[in-house]
Amino acid sequence: MTDDATSATPTAGSARFRWGVLAVLVLLILGSLGYLGYRIAADGTGGGTHRLTSAFSADDTLQQQRDQVMSQARQFALRINTYGPDQLDAGKTTMTKYKTSVEQVVSAKFRADFESNGLPLVEASVSQAGIKRTTQVYAVGVAAIDSDTATAMVAGAFTNAMPKKAGSTRYVASDPEPYRFEVSLVKTGGKWLVDNFTPVEKADDSSSGSGGGSAGSTGGVAQ
Repeated sequence: MTDDATSATPTAGSARFRWGVLAVLVLLILGSLGYLGYRIAADGTGGGTHRLTSAFSADDTLQQQRDQVMSQARQFALRINTYGPDQLDAGKTTMTKYKTSVEQVVSAKFRADFESNGLPLVEASVSQAGIKRTTQVYAVGVAAIDSDTATAMVAGAFTNAMPKKAGSTRYVASDPEPYRFEVSLVKTGGKWLVDNFTPVEKADDSSSGSGGGSAGSTGGVAQ
């Protein structure tokens, strides 16, 4: 009996201690809520609530938009500068999957220029010369943003590789070529889309503009 009574005492004490801590926490929470209610009432017509909401939601919304812009700029750079013979269609002259991948992240204006200028250059270089391009991701940042337009700065490098000889599966890669360019985006239907890009420093002159850069100075970016 003595042993049982002794062993029960710590358990009861522990339970009382846990409930005591819980009671203190409840009192602290109630006190915080009471103070918040006082501040709201003092500000009148919910002004305090508005400021409290703004302190979180406004900043969070802006950061979400910035994240979306950077993500889309990154996807554009990766998609437009990652291609090779494995993306050729059955006829070995067109690249439908590559085309679709790029056009998922660009505006209608960019798409028209890309299909007229950039895409034919890529398809020709791949189908005729067997060129393979890979992209390294370095950095991306938002330079400017408002409700429906944004500008992102992108930096990275791409690497071209060619078959050692016609029909060979062995490739010789060039040195990585660094680049830095400015990407313009527009918000359409609630989605950020790339509308244009412009090289910021030394790059292939033929790559300036929107679609033509797919065969020149574009590359990948990272957040």
